[in-house]
Amino acid sequence: MRPLASRIKLAAIIIGSAIALAAVATVLLVVVLPPRISVSPGDGESEIGPDRWLEINTSRWGASLTTVSVEELKIAPDGTRDGGHLISGHLEDGRFVADDGSNPLESDAEYQVTVTGTVKHIGISGVSDKAVTQTNTFTTVTTPMPIIPKAGLTVKYGEDLVIHWNIPISKFEYQLDGIQSTSSLDDGGTTAHIKLAKFDQGKQYPLKITAVTSNNGRELMAPVVTVAATTAPLTATFDPADGAGGASTGAHPTIIFSEPVSNPDLVKTLVSVDPQVPGTFNWAGPDKLEFIPNAPWDHLQDVTMHLKGGPQAFRGISGGFVESDVSSTFTTAPSKSIDVNVTTQTVTLLEDGKPIDSFAVATGAAATPTPLGDYTIYAKIAATDMRGPGYFAPHVPWVMVFYGDDALHGNYWNTSFGTQGSGGSHGCVGMPVDTAKRVYDWAPMGTPVHIHE
Repeated sequence: MRPLASRIKLAAIIIGSAIALAAVATVLLVVVLPPRISVSPGDGESEIGPDRWLEINTSRWGASLTTVSVEELKIAPDGTRDGGHLISGHLEDGRFVADDGSNPLESDAEYQVTVTGTVKHIGISGVSDKAVTQTNTFTTVTTPMPIIPKAGLTVKYGEDLVIHWNIPISKFEYQLDGIQSTSSLDDGGTTAHIKLAKFDQGKQYPLKITAVTSNNGRELMAPVVTVAATTAPLTATFDPADGAGGASTGAHPTIIFSEPVSNPDLVKTLVSVDPQVPGTFNWAGPDKLEFIPNAPWDHLQDVTMHLKGGPQAFRGISGGFVESDVSSTFTTAPSKSIDVNVTTQTVTLLEDGKPIDSFAVATGAAATPTPLGDYTIYAKIAATDMRGPGYFAPHVPWVMVFYGDDALHGNYWNTSFGTQGSGGSHGCVGMPVDTAKRVYDWAPMGTPVHIHE
């Protein structure tokens, strides 16, 4: 029988060897089969069916979970993601389930799964726990959807109505109310073309996409309703406006379009000015075209600006065009004008805006005032009888009618001019006969008359 000391020594050797073997085994196990946390679907996977579960497990020994966070971002047809939201749920038998126990995965979504936990780690001091964070991002299956702007779809003259799709499709069905059309697919099924039987500007047609099948066999989840609109016409306004009178002889006739023009280089073939005088066309802005004559217009001259319309004429940046030819005519102001001041009881003659003569007159009495405003001489009569309630004046000379029966004329029965209330008329502007004759000979038909206080 061995002595006690020998037995103790042998036991110590055996125990030490066992501990060493266990340590070596632990090291080998950690190195060869390292502990980890596994997440499925894996990072970067796509087209995951919504019937597949999100599984999160610890792999092998020495790993444990601390937290699980699942964020869902819905994917729009154009590929953009929404702001995302965290799904409220928990792990149940290795599966992440919603609070009600259902599978939270949906189609057309991106999921970002973040898990934290600990795994065994070998260091200088031995085996220890190490905190880890793992993030997996994957997307679920994509259902076919048209990419439609919020404002709807727009088609330009000479072009098809185009619908882009988020994934390639093999066929689609639609209803376009109010117009006949045909359709086709292009670009591997990512673009649908709808050709309209005719084109009218500014029209809107209700469009309903009723059925779609993608190349991977998936169907449209629900009908899509929108509007297909043809581009609005390009419109043009003129300055000076059509029919305007009294325009400056230095006027630059201008066309103002409803939006910037995309083909401004066509101006010489589309716009003309009558009379044809030397000058240049200038784009004062992307939507404003002016004609600059080399010399001022004549006084009392009619100036017409012509603009050709149609699909081959000017086009707006949205694709619209002026429907048909349009013209606008204005008339320049005469070089002469007459200013009547009822406060000072004076008439001033002007040429090119500069006073050349002034003299005293007699305007309307308080009960029958001379009308204030801007008028033109539209009739000239060398002499005529004037009558009205309570008065009769035969053979009144040098009559220049500017408003109704009101006129500038010679006043042979009045000897006091230039003072309010002295011999006031029934609305006319009375002048000494010789002065009236001078004004009558000086002022042509159409001469502006400005009457003010």
